[in-house]
Amino acid sequence: MSEDVQVGDKVIRQLEIKLFVTSMLLQELLDETKGNTRYKHQMKFHINRLQAELDRLLSVELRDDNLSLFITNAMAALEDAIDKQICTTEEK
Repeated sequence: MSEDVQVGDKVIRQLEIKLFVTSMLLQELLDETKGNTRYKHQMKFHINRLQAELDRLLSVELRDDNLSLFITNAMAALEDAIDKQICTTEEK
């Protein structure tokens, strides 16, 4: 059930986008975390390795402006969805 997404002149599998966006958001959230604990260091190491492997697996280059904007918007949407769920949970 791997559907494709059209971004500009590129066609990408949805799964690739989801994995890449999720790992980028994880890295961004770790960057926002205060302190320099061993846990944070290990997580960053594993996420960097994951992103390197995803870069090799992606069917298209990420150097395209349309694709970069698409990924940025997908990251923002994912973070917004998480924030909305957290706010809804806090209100209950």
